[in-house]
Amino acid sequence: MNKEKITLSHRLHWLDISRGLALVAMIVYHFSFDLQWLGFIEADPYHSPIWKISRTLILSSFLLIVGISLFVAHTRNISRRAFWIRILKIAVCALIVTAASYALFPESFIYFGVLHFIAIASILLWPFLSHPRLALIFGVIFILISVTFSIPFFNPRVFSVIGFVTELPRTEDYVPLFPWLGVVLIGIGIAPLLLSIQKTISASHNRVARLLIWMGRRSLWVYMLHQPILIGVLWSIQALR
Repeated sequence: MNKEKITLSHRLHWLDISRGLALVAMIVYHFSFDLQWLGFIEADPYHSPIWKISRTLILSSFLLIVGISLFVAHTRNISRRAFWIRILKIAVCALIVTAASYALFPESFIYFGVLHFIAIASILLWPFLSHPRLALIFGVIFILISVTFSIPFFNPRVFSVIGFVTELPRTEDYVPLFPWLGVVLIGIGIAPLLLSIQKTISASHNRVARLLIWMGRRSLWVYMLHQPILIGVLWSIQALR
């Protein structure tokens, strides 16, 4: 494969690699969670500062990339049909996650996790894609409001999807609109700068980069399949102990 200069008419390898790295970090995090859930290790993912910080950093990287990707799609004049097909795929996968998590964790199933959020955020924030500077400003404002404002009114599950809660809901994955809309908006806001300074990237002789690109291009399927595979392997090992 010849070296390829990354332009808007091609896949952005640096973006695929970034998404792939975020996926690797997520897989490591989820594998650690599975190890403690099935009793292989002792850990407290719900209260440990290290676990909380790790989750925040991984989720932030994902949602920044979501914002950048939305802007790239906008610059390429993605068709409405392609956009809504993508949203539909994400929404269906989100429902599958809800159903699967209910089967495993009926008391703390995922009712508004990262996929639910991405589907809604992609629709809500589309108008900002023509105004990245405004997106950056609103992104910072949304985050600042979210860290300084909370009231019990938003604690019930039906309202908790908005954010501003005073008590975190009992769920295995919680990605409310606030503050996370702000992170996606910042991704939209910085996308033009990143595209203006992007450099030529070649993955032709780098197996790691090629693997990350492969993962980045199939992020939804990697997200959906990695946990069943990890849990299945650990269950098999546990059965043999």
